[in-house]
Amino acid sequence: MADLHQNLVPTVPYLRPGKRHADVLSSEIEQTGKKVGVLIPALYTDFSTEEMVYILGTLASTEGIHRVYIVLDRATHDEFKTAIRIAQDILRGKGTVIWNDNPYLREIRQTIGREFSLGRRGKGTAVWTGIGYVVGEGETDILVLHDADIKTYTAEMPLLLAYPIARLNYRFAKGFYARYGKRLYGRVVRLFYFPIIRALKIIFGYDPFLEYMGDFRYPLSGEMAGYVDVFQKLRIPSDWGMEVSILAEAYRTMRIGDMVQVQIAHRYDHKHRPGDDLRRMVTDIFKTFLVELSSRGVIFSSGIERTIKQTYITTAKDYVETYEAVALLNGLEFNIHRELRYIELFSECIDEAFKEFASDTNPSPRLPVWERVESALPGTLEKIVSVVKDSLAAVK
Repeated sequence: MADLHQNLVPTVPYLRPGKRHADVLSSEIEQTGKKVGVLIPALYTDFSTEEMVYILGTLASTEGIHRVYIVLDRATHDEFKTAIRIAQDILRGKGTVIWNDNPYLREIRQTIGREFSLGRRGKGTAVWTGIGYVVGEGETDILVLHDADIKTYTAEMPLLLAYPIARLNYRFAKGFYARYGKRLYGRVVRLFYFPIIRALKIIFGYDPFLEYMGDFRYPLSGEMAGYVDVFQKLRIPSDWGMEVSILAEAYRTMRIGDMVQVQIAHRYDHKHRPGDDLRRMVTDIFKTFLVELSSRGVIFSSGIERTIKQTYITTAKDYVETYEAVALLNGLEFNIHRELRYIELFSECIDEAFKEFASDTNPSPRLPVWERVESALPGTLEKIVSVVKDSLAAVK
């Protein structure tokens, strides 16, 4: 992954891993005077894992990170209190836990929901709420997003995402890496995302949007960064298609030259999802593509669903041959039956996505940008900040 090949989106490899380099990155970010915050969507179960404790400890000791925002989703009040104690013990004054199930936050979302469609609640809703708090608090210039279950976490990861924003004049950064252990991981990106992009190009021909979406080294990574005002203007979806939609929103709201993809690790691993989660993820990802393409004037004629599905299957099987070569060359395990079974599973998701796209009047709802929410309902951001701070004070 650490080569100098340039994509459409400027691509920066990571050539010098090590703690000393992390210290240099921290120092140079600090010199800019720009404050970096890290936003982590999390479930209560994440707080009992070694990964989460290590991530928080790393962030607590990293000089270039000013604030840490943990959005705790689907948790009881007792779980919230426990999560706060864990976070405070590790982060001390550096962290804020945003309880997404706070009754007062739910009331605020209900009020917003009377003006805007908020869609099905999911990871995107947690991230959106967290961004609202960060915007309202006003203590962070650059926001880094990443997940709570990274097993190979290092201090360099958030710093490598923040550095291009703080020092190199980019406005949005997307992380990439290789995912493997004893075998190749990243099933959805390898066996669905890349093949479906190629299939759509074969069917619809040259399309600048598809060229852009196919250009990212690891488009489904949850690791990204940008100025807070960039995230403030993005229409984030509530469902599993969040990463794809954010890339589409970045394409809509800024020049490609304002973006960068940066390698944040030579090998990356996190918690692996069960098959049912993958099915929902792939369905939402492809539904996002249907929405984006239709919004750009693409008409899905009769029979196109079958054509896309068959072209995808053929393309994905070609990819499997290449992945087998990668695995054999690197001495990794490779089960071709398992790879082909995932392709069969993902092809069924194409059918499901088309059904949902055709039957739903708002098939991939985007959460409203906070600028518009504040315009329609003045004082909303101030209320969110007040609710979060009051809940933290009550636990103390």
